[in-house]
Amino acid sequence: MKKRFIIIFLLFTITFKFLKAQEIGVVPGNIIVMVNSVNDVNKLIKDCEFINGIKTDFKLDRILSQSLQIYLFDFNSDNINQDLILHFVNKNPLVKIAQFNHTFQERVIPNDTQFTSMWDMNNLGTTGGTLDTDIDAPEAWDITTGGLTSQGDTIVVAAIDGGFDLTHPDLNFFKNYNEIAGNGIDDDANGYIDDVKGWNAETNNDAIPSASHGTHLAGTIGARGNNNIGVTGVNWSVKVMAVSYGSPSAGQLESFAIASYAYVLDQRKLYNQTNGAKGAFVVATNSSFGVDHGQPTSYPLWCAMYDSLGTVGILSAAATANQNWNIDAVGDVPSACNSNWLVTVTNTTNTDFKNTSAGYGSTTIDLGAPGTAIISTTPGNTYGVKSGTSMATPHVAGAIALMYSVPCLQFMANYKTDPAGVALMVKDSLLGAVDLISDLSIDNYPTVTGGRLNLFNSIKSIQNYCTTTTIIESDKKIADFGVINVYPNPATDYLHLVYSSDTAIEICITNVFGQEIKRLQEIGDKSIRDKSIDLSGINKGVYFVSLKCGIKKSNVVKLIVY
Repeated sequence: MKKRFIIIFLLFTITFKFLKAQEIGVVPGNIIVMVNSVNDVNKLIKDCEFINGIKTDFKLDRILSQSLQIYLFDFNSDNINQDLILHFVNKNPLVKIAQFNHTFQERVIPNDTQFTSMWDMNNLGTTGGTLDTDIDAPEAWDITTGGLTSQGDTIVVAAIDGGFDLTHPDLNFFKNYNEIAGNGIDDDANGYIDDVKGWNAETNNDAIPSASHGTHLAGTIGARGNNNIGVTGVNWSVKVMAVSYGSPSAGQLESFAIASYAYVLDQRKLYNQTNGAKGAFVVATNSSFGVDHGQPTSYPLWCAMYDSLGTVGILSAAATANQNWNIDAVGDVPSACNSNWLVTVTNTTNTDFKNTSAGYGSTTIDLGAPGTAIISTTPGNTYGVKSGTSMATPHVAGAIALMYSVPCLQFMANYKTDPAGVALMVKDSLLGAVDLISDLSIDNYPTVTGGRLNLFNSIKSIQNYCTTTTIIESDKKIADFGVINVYPNPATDYLHLVYSSDTAIEICITNVFGQEIKRLQEIGDKSIRDKSIDLSGINKGVYFVSLKCGIKKSNVVKLIVY
């Protein structure tokens, strides 16, 4: 019995040492905790007052998210081993998740090249770049320039960063008009007092500091277009929600990042609950910061925020490391976090190569986007050039926002009914619309898609979602020849196709670009038939199902696979 106890104790000790070696940027004396209910906070403090007879000074520091029951606690790290207290807290039945607080850093590298043209939007090959190695923005703007949905919702992208110049004339920041500034009252009952201009998670108010990094990426997302000054964002009139995780002097703590995401979540959740009367129609977040070599297992709450945001319909674009690392192997937070609603981005150049100082990964990094020598807005009504994955990521966040502005009532109706599911469809449509480039292929620096963002193709995929027409011969009725029903829809592994035909037919499944994905030969008779179809091998996305009989084509039914 004693020998077994010694072995367990050694394993316990080795595990703690291993975990401690893997942790990066742990803030001494801090634990972030998600509890079961608000009533558990004081109970947890009492439970943790003494551990193994040692006084911990365990106390509440601040609320990070009231709606999610996430709190930051302090303890005396001089008195007790931090690994021991984390283990103790995690085992408490009042606790859902507990983890250390961590520091992180902005994702930016020094500029090496001075570009004065927006090659990322429209590369003419005149400044040392390669013709058309861009995101095809002008082609996309022929369809939509952004700002509003087909139902009139004001589209918002939440930019989470250190600070923003809210007075820059070329930027269009979100304002919470349901809140009265300076009255000390939570007027819109969203859980935040006086949050008119956004939110500062460090200071718990809307005092947004001015900073170059955040101002630059905000311009890429949504600098005002067609206004005769400065630059143009991916969207010409989208609202950028300014959310600050605090100044570098505050340590850039993980707890502030979590609280920043929580603010965005609460704003969109309120919008959904009030049918747009309050809150904000946030469709994407931009995160151009992170932890080099961060292991997602050490950051469970940070990583879980992307799923929480996804449930209300928000996709999150995240920058990967500014180093030539295989993120699959070395890890990174947030770009190695495992969430279906997270889109991870690396940095490409004006010749369609991965920047030599940018991460990659065949399972962790989704796609590339222009991020080298990008010109955008900077504080004080100025403009400047920056490089890094920080500059690549807002192209993707902006693209997501622009996709929601495609004029299509059915698309928005489906999104309002199933925000999480349609958000996944938007992600898969965006990833399926990339321009394949050799430098991001499996033979070089692989990414999930092997491609670079194409804004036009992304917009076209949503447009195609809406423009499929019903085609039936004038002398035929759908009961005689046609698709009657497709279920389940959305589907995952299989679907049932209910159809009617009095002759042999072909079942055709095509994607949003009209490319045939699957074709099946089937017999027909005058009775209604129910055919089970295997969907294994078909990627997530939007598809169209129809029947063909010679030159005759039936009606077309839209199918969502996820």
